[in-house]
Amino acid sequence: MAGFRLIDVAKPFLPLLPEVELPFETLPFDEKIVYTIFAGIIYLFAEFPLVGVSKDIQSFPINDPIYFLRGVFAATPRTLLEFGLFPIISSGLILQLLAGLKYIKVNFKIQQDRELFQTLTKLFALFQYFVLANIFIFSGYYGNNLTIVQILVLNAQLIGSGLCTIILSEVIDKGYGFISGAMIINTIVISTNFVADTIGITQIKIDDADNTEAQGALINLIQGFRSKNKTIVGGIISAFNRDYLPNLTTTFIVIIIAAIICYLQSCRVELAIRSTRARGMNNVYPIRLLSIGCLGLLFSYVNLFYIHIAAFILIQLVANNDPSSIICKILGHYENVNNILAVPTFPLSLLTPPRSLIGGLFSQPLTFIVFTLFIVSTSVWFAKKWQAISGSSARDVAVEFKDQGITLSGRREQNISKELDKVIPVASSTGAAILAVLAACGELLGLKGKAAGIIVGVAGGFSLLELITLDYQQTGGNSNLRAVLGTPSTSATQF
Repeated sequence: MAGFRLIDVAKPFLPLLPEVELPFETLPFDEKIVYTIFAGIIYLFAEFPLVGVSKDIQSFPINDPIYFLRGVFAATPRTLLEFGLFPIISSGLILQLLAGLKYIKVNFKIQQDRELFQTLTKLFALFQYFVLANIFIFSGYYGNNLTIVQILVLNAQLIGSGLCTIILSEVIDKGYGFISGAMIINTIVISTNFVADTIGITQIKIDDADNTEAQGALINLIQGFRSKNKTIVGGIISAFNRDYLPNLTTTFIVIIIAAIICYLQSCRVELAIRSTRARGMNNVYPIRLLSIGCLGLLFSYVNLFYIHIAAFILIQLVANNDPSSIICKILGHYENVNNILAVPTFPLSLLTPPRSLIGGLFSQPLTFIVFTLFIVSTSVWFAKKWQAISGSSARDVAVEFKDQGITLSGRREQNISKELDKVIPVASSTGAAILAVLAACGELLGLKGKAAGIIVGVAGGFSLLELITLDYQQTGGNSNLRAVLGTPSTSATQF
């Protein structure tokens, strides 16, 4: 066992799992745009309800236990996208982190090791789809007393859709589109979810009296003026403070958070640099505040997902959500809210954001401290580790400077690494902490996952925009989309 490596586990599955081939040549700019857009559209149109599951939400004995995590991972309850992109994102983050920390032995310079690592990542993601699907099936989430046929059909749908999502993401990862496939899809879904939460017309049952309300907060406000079961004043108040569906208050908060993220994207520290090969060649080297983007926040929510799934197994599968059970006395139990949400009680509620600010202050004040500390600490820890292993550490940048004949102005070449080490780790940790605090504040105000979701969406959107702009400039502005958008060509702008 001395020579055993974890990636060797993937060897038997290498010829079995479907794989997207690398393009034979670099794709044109327009084709990358098409692949990128259609990957998101295909995922959006995959929100089909599960076959064999009742469409009446009131008939389900168990409500959604991960409702506040779905917005971060593009997951839709009781559809083919039940678990969204979580297995893909979590498997990629965890395995890359373990490989960077040398817990997994892999040499990325060897093609076979790269192929085994990619297969292991897909295998881990597919395994998570299988485990999560059966946890929800046997917990009664899709109904009690399911037949063998129903269980097999649900497994086929959930695992099959997970495999299709993995392949769809891999298409973008292999160079057919821009940036990470999971990040592209997540950004598009978060954007469409925000639109749906604002002007969505879908009617959702909210009580046993068959009363319904619109998903969109703005549409709900309009319908409140002619509601039969509410007064005009009651409809307006409900549009701003309902805690079981999106409201206008959360919509405004989400817009404010998005604006703050847009501002933070431009925050950076500029270090004066000069060339060691030619005199008079001076420039600046920018170190961005959000150098690792939203990865630290995603890592925090991956941990939250695992914690809540483990608690769901113990509380629902083992203890059957019985408050008198010893497990429920230790971990808490789930309370159904408006037949939509499964809200945990103390102490699991410490890692669950409150449904509203006022309710949280009176019912779970410790959550404001524990939840914030958890998000910030895990995000900062990941940021420190990630910048050290991702090729962007002070030592890596110093080596890059040396190869390019660059040094810091007013500093000795031997001290470049020490000088950079005073800035780069601080910038990445500070950026991760700011995003974590911003997400925690939003969640504690009752956004139920939308704060972290909009941060991930905006950060992913900026990353996508940067890559599209860079690729467009490298192609010399040769794009058929230029004629459609009416953008002047590069040659025309020179005159």
